[in-house]
Amino acid sequence: MIKMSNNNKSTDEKPISEEDEIFKLLTHETRRNIIKALGERDLTFTQIKNILGIDSPTLSYHLKNMKPFVIQKKTKYSFSEIGRAALYLLTKTDQSIKMSRYKRYLCYISIGIIMPFTIQLLPSMFLSIFIFEILLNAIGVVNMSVIGYLRNRYI
Repeated sequence: MIKMSNNNKSTDEKPISEEDEIFKLLTHETRRNIIKALGERDLTFTQIKNILGIDSPTLSYHLKNMKPFVIQKKTKYSFSEIGRAALYLLTKTDQSIKMSRYKRYLCYISIGIIMPFTIQLLPSMFLSIFIFEILLNAIGVVNMSVIGYLRNRYI
């Protein structure tokens, strides 16, 4: 639900949507950590506190502000529908960052180890370029295989 501002008003009020409030809640690292901690299973207040290593007043404050994400059932906290969506978003973001790092490291390894070795071993320039092109294609296939494996593992 979006609050609409009246154009006839002379105030400088900006319309605030629930979406804005939800994303604002996700800007705090402790709240993101609470969502990640709850990702595995429903947890009690004490379990969350112990996992995150924060004090009770801090956790209580954040849980109170996380009502769109978290539902308290008896003594355990679980996700609302929006909370599950937030967990999915955070998980996908973490996976994307990991995949980028793996791609970068594979590229560095390929260039740093295989290329100099190939260029030094082959005296003929034409043969070096031909072998170089074959090695680049092979490196690309290996990289894509590793990326496919990692994608299946993390998705």
